[in-house]
Amino acid sequence: MATLTPGLRKVLIAGGIAVALTGGGAAAVWAGTQPSPTPSGTSASPSPSASGMAKSVEGRGQAIHGEHVVKQQDGTFRTVVTQTGTIESVSSSEVTVKSEDGFTQRYAITADTRIAKLPTNVSELRNGRGKPSLPSATAADLTSGDAVRLSGTKDGDTVTATRIVSGELPAGLVGGHGHRGHGPK
Repeated sequence: MATLTPGLRKVLIAGGIAVALTGGGAAAVWAGTQPSPTPSGTSASPSPSASGMAKSVEGRGQAIHGEHVVKQQDGTFRTVVTQTGTIESVSSSEVTVKSEDGFTQRYAITADTRIAKLPTNVSELRNGRGKPSLPSATAADLTSGDAVRLSGTKDGDTVTATRIVSGELPAGLVGGHGHRGHGPK
């Protein structure tokens, strides 16, 4: 089993999170980079039970699928979806993914959808010296049964994939030993 250098580990963690938006932790990181809405009128602090529940849910593991609403800078709202699962079917214009809990979602694939396919050997990500790069791919490179992490946007009943990452990250690379973003030491 290949040992990852600390620099490669950091780049893979950042790249994997940024590209895949995997699970709730990455969604929280992404949401944390968005501007906070300015409160209008009165505001209330969350109840102790609500904040306690958020903490207990966070510690239970990686999210499999979910959606949340983000307020954009122009004041409009966008529904963002994330999912980790296995490809059930794929064509040039759509992909259907099923999570291990049985949840299934169909995503439209457009010219703006970014697709990457991780190599079997993560060390292949390093192209000589310098930063590793995620190899880009197309829908034709995806096959039924592939493990994927994806994110997208929802508008009405239509969900459009914005990012699809196919392949498995090495165990412990994301959030090992309870420290988000730090693998085993």
